[in-house]
Amino acid sequence: MTADRGGIGSGRAVEPPRRGASSGVDELPVEPPRWGAHGPPQEAYSRVGDTERYRPLHAFALALADDLEAEFDVERDVEPPVEPWLSEGVEVVRAVRLRPRADDAAPIVIGLTSFPGLVIGCGEFTRLPSPFCGCDACDEHVDDSVASVREHVDAVVTGGFAEASGGWASFRTERGSSEGGGPGPFGPHRAWAAWPRRSAG
Repeated sequence: MTADRGGIGSGRAVEPPRRGASSGVDELPVEPPRWGAHGPPQEAYSRVGDTERYRPLHAFALALADDLEAEFDVERDVEPPVEPWLSEGVEVVRAVRLRPRADDAAPIVIGLTSFPGLVIGCGEFTRLPSPFCGCDACDEHVDDSVASVREHVDAVVTGGFAEASGGWASFRTERGSSEGGGPGPFGPHRAWAAWPRRSAG
């Protein structure tokens, strides 16, 4: 089950917290657009070229997990079972689960895939792959993937995340919102609470 592909807060001046920055992902060279005004050729939609361009997402994801663990009161599991709904269509080679010490706050599973890329599981049903596609035509850039993961994770930890079985999910922050629906039928909506922060000192 996936959330809407559209990002939250697109075009907003305010950015989410730069969690995961210690990986160096923000210092990577800016990738130029691959295609011009005429768009990609048809064959690019079925072609996956330089997948290694996404390798930095693995280091980013692990640094993100470290930052979340330092900031919030969570239990960390470095060998969690990966549910079939999360690993559908991808091979998860490593995973980290962060479970807040509050029953009404949504857990997050960060899966590193063999592509290489990421798949983020939020709550009970919501799946966020990154990059979303990875084909040459889509030409998704690492910085776009990082921005999307940060924004969606920030919605989860600040209490702006809701979901329902069937694939519906909503992510809201002060910078904007994103909502998407899967195949349905949808079960009852569940709004998750903000993650508890670690006590100072």
